[in-house]
Amino acid sequence: MIVRAESANSAEILSPFAGQILDHLLYQGSRNDCAPFTAATLIHALRHIAINPLELADQINKPVWRGAVLVIRRIPNWATFPWGIVDVLRQYGLPARWQLFVRPDQVLRYLSTNILYLPILLSWRPLWAHVVTLVAYQPDYGFGFANTQTPQPEIDWMAEDRFLTLWRASLYCTVIVTP
Repeated sequence: MIVRAESANSAEILSPFAGQILDHLLYQGSRNDCAPFTAATLIHALRHIAINPLELADQINKPVWRGAVLVIRRIPNWATFPWGIVDVLRQYGLPARWQLFVRPDQVLRYLSTNILYLPILLSWRPLWAHVVTLVAYQPDYGFGFANTQTPQPEIDWMAEDRFLTLWRASLYCTVIVTP
């Protein structure tokens, strides 16, 4: 169980970006492209640049040079690394970084500010991973996401225990965006 921030007593906490992100939420369908669809959603919502997520997925299949460093952003047509998401967001002017061991109470404390959290959810059996954009928290419903696996542009709620189990499996890996 997480230690709740004082502002999370019983009221919903909502990201100031929730509306504009949900307004631009792209549905990935049955594709295994959550990261390109999430990045394209954020770029469109926050930078007003419409990106085709399928073209973006093809682009990030290829490594890129950033100075003297070769950045492998994705296992082609499968998993995108957190630094791959960061690289794409930075490419379009969104300040981003990735971090392990982000504390759940930190996320609750800053969710209503100008910080976006993209937790990496992970299951070992069966093996899968998924990135979502955290946009809300409500004690009765849990954590709310702009989720590219949801066909409707609405908050996708996940029970707190389930979310924390999946997030913990990734060592609380999170992409943090500060638009």
